[in-house]
Amino acid sequence: RSALTPSEVQTYREAMGRLFQTPEDHPYISRLYCADIPEAERDPFNPRAIWNGFDLPLFDDLFYEIIFHPKIALTMDALIGPDLNFYETCFVTKPPRFPGHFRDWHQDSDYFDPQTNDRNAAVIVYLDDMDALSGATSVVPGSHKLGALPHITPHESVSSKHNEVADKRKYDAEGVTFDFKAGDALFFLARVIHKAGGNTTDTSRTGLIYNYTRKDTLDLGQKNKSMANSIPVTRNGKIYRPYG
Repeated sequence: RSALTPSEVQTYREAMGRLFQTPEDHPYISRLYCADIPEAERDPFNPRAIWNGFDLPLFDDLFYEIIFHPKIALTMDALIGPDLNFYETCFVTKPPRFPGHFRDWHQDSDYFDPQTNDRNAAVIVYLDDMDALSGATSVVPGSHKLGALPHITPHESVSSKHNEVADKRKYDAEGVTFDFKAGDALFFLARVIHKAGGNTTDTSRTGLIYNYTRKDTLDLGQKNKSMANSIPVTRNGKIYRPYG
């Protein structure tokens, strides 16, 4: 709870507001994805209904600095460390009337496997209050113990088109949804089955999603293309800042 202070939440909300206004001719516009939501139903704060994006430091240096936030980085170090490297930056925004199946049950590890071990974990930092009706993340507790599961392209006409676990409906009854306040953070291993909740409200709800790995967690394939991959974050239980 309260990983970010109210002032920090406001700073990152303002940074997201600038990102939502990214012009169409921006050199990295391809890193942002829009949801198919009628224009009349969109949030003025997010006029293009941008729901997902990667490589956030390309859009604002603030998104680089949060990689080293002590509450986030040192908590992650205690979870999967010692000695962390950074892996990937992204966000998920649930625009108004974001359907609950748009980004359905999946494992983040499907983007990364194979790796030398499973010490890859994510943190979602919430910039807005969220509950079961406004986009809160749901997880299936203990599902990391199932290992890497088969994933398929979703068949729904309205969806993210990102891979989801096969037989995904079997996990509905096992899912747990939390109530989050802006500034809270959720940590989970990359093999935990989880989903982005639907948003029935009139305002967008955003979570920043950052993946970290232990220093010896190495890619065995060529899936990851993150611009922040392998940046040292913690060493010997401290934030890694080689120049002070």
